Amino acid sequence: AKLDTVIHELYHIDPEQNCLRRFTRTDGSWSDALHNSTYFEDVAALVQQYLLSQPDPHLLEFLQHDFEGLQARYGAVAGTTFRSFPSYPRRYREAALGEPLPAELQNTAVEKVIDLSGRFFSDEDLQLREFTGTTSRVIEHYPAAAIAA
Repeated sequence: AKLDTVIHELYHIDPEQNCLRRFTRTDGSWSDALHNSTYFEDVAALVQQYLLSQPDPHLLEFLQHDFEGLQARYGAVAGTTFRSFPSYPRRYREAALGEPLPAELQNTAVEKVIDLSGRFFSDEDLQLREFTGTTSRVIEHYPAAAIAA
C-alpha cells in the first residue's frame, strides 16, 4: 500500500509539463478533478509494471518502516513540499451530499473556493522540510551527504 501511495502521488505530476496532470471531460473541456475515471487503475498498473522490472530492493527498503522506524533508522524524516505547506484545512469544490457532518461542523459557513494556486510550478515553489510527527520545519541548508544517505 505504501508503494501505491508513492506512485499515486507521483502520477499527479505531468511529465511533459511543469504542472499537475490535467484531465479532459467527455466533452473535451478541461476538468478540475485530480483523478479521472481510470486514475486508480492506472496507478495499480504502474505499480505492477514497476515491480515486474525487479527494482533494487534497497530502493524500496524505506517502505518497510513506519514514521518512528524511519526516524530511528535515518535520524530524521524530510521531504520536498510546496512553499504554501501546509495547505490545510482543505476546501472542497463540491459538497458531499447525504453525508452527515460532525456536530462541531453543523453550523460552519460554506465559502466559495477561489483557486489562487498556480497551475505551473518551478523549483522556486518548493522547499525541503523536516517532519517530527507533531510539527515540521524548513531546512534552509543541508549537507549533501545527508541527502545521499
